[in-house]
Amino acid sequence: MKVFISHSSKDKAFVRFLKDCLSANSIETWLDEDQLDLGDSLTTKLEGALDESTHLLIVLSPASIDSDWVQFELKKALNNSRTGLMNKIIPIKYRDCQVPEELKDLIYGDLSNEVVLPVNNKIKFISNGFEDVFLRIIRAIKNSSKRIDKTEKTEIIKSIKSTEKEVEKFAKTIHRATYRLVGYNTLESRQKHQNIIAKKNNIKDGIDNIRPILLPPATKTVYKPKIGDRIKIIGYLPWEESFGHFAGYRNDDLAITFDKRTRDEIDEKARVYISIEIDPEENTISIKDKLKTTANTV
Repeated sequence: MKVFISHSSKDKAFVRFLKDCLSANSIETWLDEDQLDLGDSLTTKLEGALDESTHLLIVLSPASIDSDWVQFELKKALNNSRTGLMNKIIPIKYRDCQVPEELKDLIYGDLSNEVVLPVNNKIKFISNGFEDVFLRIIRAIKNSSKRIDKTEKTEIIKSIKSTEKEVEKFAKTIHRATYRLVGYNTLESRQKHQNIIAKKNNIKDGIDNIRPILLPPATKTVYKPKIGDRIKIIGYLPWEESFGHFAGYRNDDLAITFDKRTRDEIDEKARVYISIEIDPEENTISIKDKLKTTANTV
């Protein structure tokens, strides 16, 4: 068995302590700082490690639930759990926080009220609750360990990829996914994309009326608008409607960027997790569901 520990770097002291405890009980772990080297593709490494892991131990804290990478790891683990590649997802609430929607049906270990002291680059619990929670973690891992050999795992992965290809080939070209809705951190950042659209389309007046949209790279498979194309945005409620102008693709598949004016018209704040549907034929982006809000940007 192998346990992938999903966490925020801000909780690294606890995670190192947790890893040592698991190792002392002969449980192999995957921890980013032990496995990643300079020049590695982070996405490829994480996906490979999650495919090889039997369990996901997700450390919940205010920092981790706001981490794009933890969201990425959880999404991948949930998919692997559905297909039989992963045995179990075990949440551990290390600090008081709101449990993500995807995990609310799962029983979690609660350490949020425990008292700790820093010791070098790790921590030490000086209250008595950790021992009980850790024993439950060990029991949950060992009781749910199904033996899947390497050949069986390879066949499962091959089957999943084959199915994905068939779906991509025959399904209607509509992109459906969940992304974090974000804005531009600065006015200068937004203006840079407005200027790109204006230059590409020879727009000299009314540049401030341009509302740049940045799409996740994953949408390229079904949707390839031109720079400056106007995209209709349909909000969660039927009467909420707006628009934006395609400004390019983001560097990651974790978020989608809307101008603040667009977000205001569909009554959405930044840093909401939304499920969207992109219809290339209709040139529309529709919001089908929303999960949570944490902060705001411009």
